[in-house]
Amino acid sequence: MEWLTYLLKVTTCTALFFGFYLVVLRKLTFFKINRFYLLASLFLSFIIPALQLEVKREMPMLETELVDMPDLKPIQPAPVQLIQPIMVEYQPEVTSKIDWVGIMAYAYSGIAFLLLLLCLLRLFVLLKHTWNYTKNSSGLKLITKTEGFTNCSFFNYVFINDADLSATDLSVLLKHEQVHARQYHSIDKIILMVFKSVLWFNPIVYLYDKALEQAHEYEADEITSADYGSGAYANLLLKLAISKSNMPLIHNFVKSPIKARIKMLFHAKSKNMKKLMYLLAIPVAVGLVWLFAVQVVYAQNIKDESKPSKDFYEGALKGKVLNIKKETIGLYTFDLLSDGKIYPIEATNFKEKIKVGDELIVYISGKGFIMKKTDKSGKVIAETNGPIYNVSKVTTLTGSLIYEQKIENHAFLYEANKARSASSKIKSIEKNVNGKIEKIVLNDGLFTINLNLKVQNIHNNYLKIGDHVLVKFIGEKLVSKNTYTTDKMIVLYSEPKKYTIKNEALYNRFYFSDGKQKVAVVKNEAAKVLEPVEPKIISFKKMTGDVQHKVSYLENVVIDISNCRLEARYVELDQANNKMIAKNASLKNSKQNVMVKSNLMTFDLKKGDYRIDIGDETKTGNDLEKLINSIAYIDNIDNSDAAYSARDSVKMSRDRSIVTLYGKAKLDYKNFTISADEATYNKNTEKITAKNLILRNKLTGITTIGSYGEFDINGKVEVWQGNK
Repeated sequence: MEWLTYLLKVTTCTALFFGFYLVVLRKLTFFKINRFYLLASLFLSFIIPALQLEVKREMPMLETELVDMPDLKPIQPAPVQLIQPIMVEYQPEVTSKIDWVGIMAYAYSGIAFLLLLLCLLRLFVLLKHTWNYTKNSSGLKLITKTEGFTNCSFFNYVFINDADLSATDLSVLLKHEQVHARQYHSIDKIILMVFKSVLWFNPIVYLYDKALEQAHEYEADEITSADYGSGAYANLLLKLAISKSNMPLIHNFVKSPIKARIKMLFHAKSKNMKKLMYLLAIPVAVGLVWLFAVQVVYAQNIKDESKPSKDFYEGALKGKVLNIKKETIGLYTFDLLSDGKIYPIEATNFKEKIKVGDELIVYISGKGFIMKKTDKSGKVIAETNGPIYNVSKVTTLTGSLIYEQKIENHAFLYEANKARSASSKIKSIEKNVNGKIEKIVLNDGLFTINLNLKVQNIHNNYLKIGDHVLVKFIGEKLVSKNTYTTDKMIVLYSEPKKYTIKNEALYNRFYFSDGKQKVAVVKNEAAKVLEPVEPKIISFKKMTGDVQHKVSYLENVVIDISNCRLEARYVELDQANNKMIAKNASLKNSKQNVMVKSNLMTFDLKKGDYRIDIGDETKTGNDLEKLINSIAYIDNIDNSDAAYSARDSVKMSRDRSIVTLYGKAKLDYKNFTISADEATYNKNTEKITAKNLILRNKLTGITTIGSYGEFDINGKVEVWQGNK
C-alpha cells in the first residue's frame, strides 16, 4: 500500500508545481529557465515524497495511568455437534478474499512496463532511419525522407523533405533544428517519455510534456527569428503547416500550435527583474517538503543515567521499530534502533499494536538473556540468536500507552494443607503494659494483614518494625480493600529465620514437628455411575471419513470434552465403538491455566474414562479435569527453561508468572533436577526456591540434600542444611 501512497504524493506534487507554472511562469519569455523549471519540478515531485526528515520537539515526560478496563472475553461460536460425515473427504469452506491492492499493483506495473516497452520500440523505429545520412557544415546529419515523419529532428539527425522546400526555407529550417540539437532538447523528450510511462494515470504529466515541448519551440523560434526576421519566419511556419507526426521522440518543425508560436514571436520580451518571480517557487517546494517529507517528533526528556551500559540495561530506550518477527521458540520480537544500537525486544503481548517505522519509548525491565525451548528430555530444540529484552512498559513519543506489564499481587498464597502463607514487612507492633504482644500489623506495600495475638500471650522483644517476616495463618477476614485481619496466626518467622512466634495448638494441627505439612486424607467415596461423554468439535483444518465403519479422521482439531479443551494434530474418532484417539495433543482445564501435553491420548466415550501417556508414565482416570490438575505437567508453557509437576496441587498467579508446587514437587531446571516438598518458580525474578529438597546435577551426577535451596537465572545455586 506504501507504493500507492507514494504515487499519490508524487501526483500531488506535480499538480502544485505545474499549477504554479501556469499561473506565474508560463507567459514569461525566459524559455531556458522555464525548461529548467519544468524538468526540475518533475524530478522534485519524485524526490520530495521519498525524503524522510525529522523535526524534534522536546516535551516533558508524561505519567500515564492505564484506566481499569473490564475483562473482555472473546466471543466463541456455539460448539458444533459432531455429526457423521457423509462424504469420503471434506474440507471446511474457506471464504476467499480478493486482494484488490495486489491486483492494483500488478495492473499498474504491467501498464507501466508496456508503455516503457513502447518507448523502446519507437526509439528503435527512429534509429532504423539514421544509417544513411549527409553531414553539413553545422554538424547536422541530414536524412532525406519524403513520407512519414519529415522536417523534424532527433538530436543532430534532421529528417527533411527538400522537394517542397526552397533553398531559403531549407536554411531557416536547418537553423531551427540546429538550435534543438545544440540545446539537447531530445534528452528532455526521452525523460518525458519515461515519466509518462511511470505516471501514465496522472493527467498532469501529459500537460508537462506539452508545456516542455512548447518551451523548446519558443526557444528555437526566438534564436532562429533573430537571424531571419520575425515576419519571414512566421510566413515559413504557415507555409509548412502540414499534418502532425505521431512520433513523440522527434521535434517537428510545425508540430506545436502555430498560432501560439507566431504570437510569441511578436510578444514583448520580459524584463530581467521578472526573473525574481522564479524565487516564488521556493515556498512551494518548501511547503511540499513540510507536507510530505517532514515528521514532527515529540521527544520526551529521558535522563542520561537511563542509557544502556555495555551488557546490562534497565531504564528507558527511545528508538524506531526496524522489524517485527516470530522467533523459533514461538515468541514475537521486534528490533528497536536506539542511539545507533539495535535491541531485540519481546513483543508477544502487543505485537498487533505496533508496526515497522513506529517511534517508541520502551522501558526495559532488566538484563537481556537468551531464551531456549526444550523437549521433555531437557534437550534444547530451539533458542534465540541472542539476548532478548523484556519490557515493563511501551509508549509512543507523545506518552500514549501501548503496553504495560501488570504483575498480579496476592495478599497470601494457599499451601497444600490449606494454611495461608504471606511474606511481608512489620508496619507496627502493639504491646500491653506487661510487654506482651497484642497486635502485629504487616504491610508489603499493597496488602495489610492485621494479626490479633492478644489471647496467645506472646512475649518477644526481638522483632522490630521494618523486619521482613513470613507468616502462616487461617481464618482471615477482608475488612476493607486490601486489608485482612485474623486472630488465628499459626506461626511467624523472621526472614532470614532467626526468631519465631508460634501458636503451638494450631501449628501441630497443620504441621509435623520437622515443619512438613499435614495434608488431609481423602475419604473413600461411593463409586459413581459413569456417563457417556460427548465430544464437541470447535474447529478443524481437515476431515476425512469412513462412512461404512463410522470413523472420522481430523487434522489440527480443537475439541471440548468434559469441560476441558483438547487441541491435537490428529484425532481418530470411532463412533461405532465410542472410542477417540488423539496424537500430538494437549489438554487444558476449564480455567485454561494448566495444560497436559502427550503424544498419545485414548478416550473411552461410553465409559467416560481416559488414558494419557506422559513420557514413560501412563495416567488413567474418569475425571479428566481432576486428572489434569493432579498431573499439572507444564512443558515450557511460558517458554521458560523450567518444566515441573506436583502430586498435591499447582498454584499459579493470574499472569502465570509465579508457580507454586505442593507435595512431591518435581522440577527440571537447566542442568538440575529438583525433588522437594514445596517449590516456587517466579518467572519475573527468574528465581526458584525449594524446601526439603533433593538436588541432582545432570552434568556431574552429584546429588545434594537440604532443607532449603535457592536458584537463579545465572545458574547460581545455594542449598542449606537445617533452617534458613
